[in-house]
Amino acid sequence: MSEQFHVEPDELRGYSELLDRNAQHFLTIKDHAISKGGDTSGFTGLLTLLHPVVTGVANLYGETLDFANKMMLKDSGALKKTADSYEKVDLHGVTLMNQAGGGL
Repeated sequence: MSEQFHVEPDELRGYSELLDRNAQHFLTIKDHAISKGGDTSGFTGLLTLLHPVVTGVANLYGETLDFANKMMLKDSGALKKTADSYEKVDLHGVTLMNQAGGGL
């Protein structure tokens, strides 16, 4: 089963940069969620009992967004390594072709 495909390492790097930018959005959302969504300043009376719940949920949401950020950055790094690997293999192939053609 031989499938032929064409890979553009620069395109992989472009996707990697896109993932890097998108990963930063998770941190922006996290900051907003914790500062605004976890704001309990208006809780008075019986609502003060909800302080730990609201704070806990906001922190849990923040941890989830941190995890998403780390995973996206990990995928970004993998794309960069893959692009480098394809270029290295291509360069090696060109070198072998030049060596083989040099003896003619």
